[in-house]
Amino acid sequence: MFSFTFRQLLGLGASAALFAACSSGEAAVQLIEPVESTTTVSDDVVTDMSTSSTTSSTLPVDICTADESRAIASVIEAQTAAISQRDFVAALSYSSSAFRSNISVQQFERMISYEYGFLLKNPSISLTSCQLIGESRDVLVELGTAQRHVMAYVLAPDDGEWFVEVAALLGEIGGMSA
Repeated sequence: MFSFTFRQLLGLGASAALFAACSSGEAAVQLIEPVESTTTVSDDVVTDMSTSSTTSSTLPVDICTADESRAIASVIEAQTAAISQRDFVAALSYSSSAFRSNISVQQFERMISYEYGFLLKNPSISLTSCQLIGESRDVLVELGTAQRHVMAYVLAPDDGEWFVEVAALLGEIGGMSA
């Protein structure tokens, strides 16, 4: 099993690659169908980049089911709502046990305040993609009010529930309204 730090680096590297592909106009993942929730899920059609242009082999890209998408979106939405209410104990409870064992509530609050301050403003949430990576799910999310932010999340199951293992800000999209 990979160490927590290795998983973070792997997730951030993959997320950066996904964002770079999305920014260049090429699609990196298949998007999932809309779900009924206060969180929206993009229904745009995106081309699967699992086929390399230099080889004839194909790597399958598995996407999350609608039920998984709803469950994952509700976890991200609940954590974001707790952050916007400055309830960092509750917000941290949506993180994986491995993440919680490496950070105090005070450290978590400082990290959110300094690096993810936009989450304090209760942004809207739009789940744009969800891929299966082993037992985990890698998710791209747009969050924001007037200024939109793109984040990558890695969620893992534990006793039938999803928990955030890694979340990373990939960039901002200016001028879009929520």
